[in-house]
Amino acid sequence: MSVSAVCPRCGEVLVVRPETPGEGWCHLHAAVIPMHHTVVVAHDEITAITADARVPAWVPDPMAAGWSVTGLAWGGEPGARALVVACAGPAPLGGSAELVLAAEEPGIGLGCGYAGLPGVDPGELIDGPSTAAVKAAGQRVPLWPVPTGDDRAAFVGEAYGVWLWLVTWPAPAAWLLAEDLGLLDLRERVYPDLPLGPPSDHLLPGS
Repeated sequence: MSVSAVCPRCGEVLVVRPETPGEGWCHLHAAVIPMHHTVVVAHDEITAITADARVPAWVPDPMAAGWSVTGLAWGGEPGARALVVACAGPAPLGGSAELVLAAEEPGIGLGCGYAGLPGVDPGELIDGPSTAAVKAAGQRVPLWPVPTGDDRAAFVGEAYGVWLWLVTWPAPAAWLLAEDLGLLDLRERVYPDLPLGPPSDHLLPGS
């Protein structure tokens, strides 16, 4: 079930006119691409949303024990130009953790929204040597840390010609990246036993 469209930069509910469904108006960020999200995730819904997506829908592969997909968000019509998959499970250093994986075309501002950055793209933040990496569909993707709140950690890189963002809550959950994290693009395969969990607290920017 989808709910009101929100701003990709701050998560505020948008004004979207029926005649222009691909554009919304945010009182803080003016014209933006509306982000839609689900409050209940199902396998068939994931398949439907990712079928014509223009960007990957990344999920950890394999999914670590106790982890599950807890939310899905997308923006852009026709074909998603931004996709978010939220996951949750046991943190590497104890306790619980949440992970948001976001893929977006340049100029949307979704990842910057999660990190609390003022712009729409990471720009000069990607400079110098990378500090982490993941394997996205078998391809090594270097990641750079970006400044964000004390309650989270955020990293960004580029895969398939679009931005790849990883944001974890709490910040020490970024140790997930020390475990040679692999990612699967759900556009290629939604396996039937993909674990699904209750809604995420951090699915949307600003949350």
